[in-house]
Amino acid sequence: MKIRISGGLYASVLIVTEFVMQCMLLPRVLLERAGQEAWMSVLLMGAYALFIGLALVWIACRFPDRDPLKAIRCTIGPWATYPIILLYVGSNLLAYSLSLNDVQSFTSMLLLPGTPAWVLSAMMALLAMYTALQGVEPIARTAYGVLVPMILVLLTLPFGVGKEIRLLQVDPFLWKGMSGVLSASWTALPWAGQSLIVLSLIRHLSPRVNPYTWTLVGVGSAHAALAICVLLISLVFSPLLASRMLYPGHELFAIISFTESIERIQAGIMVLWLCGSLINITLHLFAAVEEGSLALGLQRRRWITLILGVAGVILAQVWGGAFQRRSLARHPWWIAGHIAVQLAVLTLLAAGSFAARLRQGAGTSA
Repeated sequence: MKIRISGGLYASVLIVTEFVMQCMLLPRVLLERAGQEAWMSVLLMGAYALFIGLALVWIACRFPDRDPLKAIRCTIGPWATYPIILLYVGSNLLAYSLSLNDVQSFTSMLLLPGTPAWVLSAMMALLAMYTALQGVEPIARTAYGVLVPMILVLLTLPFGVGKEIRLLQVDPFLWKGMSGVLSASWTALPWAGQSLIVLSLIRHLSPRVNPYTWTLVGVGSAHAALAICVLLISLVFSPLLASRMLYPGHELFAIISFTESIERIQAGIMVLWLCGSLINITLHLFAAVEEGSLALGLQRRRWITLILGVAGVILAQVWGGAFQRRSLARHPWWIAGHIAVQLAVLTLLAAGSFAARLRQGAGTSA
């Protein structure tokens, strides 16, 4: 029996995937290019993420079971899905390995200094492989468990750093002009394209809920929360200082203070961040495993999970030291390549779905 998840669990996965890792790793890149208007660039990348996510939902809803890849396989043939699967699995494997590299670097530098990065990467990969084998429901329920306390943290964050906020830090408005905002948005589009994961989630969503509403809630809320965090970083540290910090998001959570008895709550927030990052890692592995195994007709997924999981660990070490994704994000070919793959998956899926619908219609008429 196919596992179905509720709209709330579906949105929770999208929020955690699109927000948790980004709030630590992305602000510096945005602040370097857009200055105090970096929060505006988050809203623009959110619009791109919504375009990708809602377009996938629209394509999936053309079929009763919301599974366009299955429809293409059944009506045209498995070969028609191979280009889509190759690009989709490759992009998820790349995101999986880069996320492992990011989290192992962050953890070995700030949380567990002296621990070999490959040990951390291997431990996270083992957890990701085990969870991916259990299916989408444990991933979604864990995401919901991370999201609820994270919402509480975000709601209280402005009050926790209120004493440090200086409104003049973001004056004058549009000091770098719209060119800086657009440049920062362009740099962050590979992150925004992670909403492509909707393709692997939509088939598991309960048919009784509206996928458009919950996709809008998930992707929209994630980028709204990220924009607020980036704005708070600018108001507290100034854009210039924050753009020179390794992890401005980490520094923001470090200065939260309500009373003398609960000044140091950063440890709890870091636990939530690690759990959310593991969900991000696991989800990309799950998507690669599920689509790859369905394309190959594999009933048992243990071997493909092991192969892709280990490949991601190896790639995470091949990428090199810390901030590798941040360095790659400065290259136009890296950004353009990501966007090309994301749009190619969307275009090929739309074309294949259109052809499948035509064949289904022809078969019905006959």
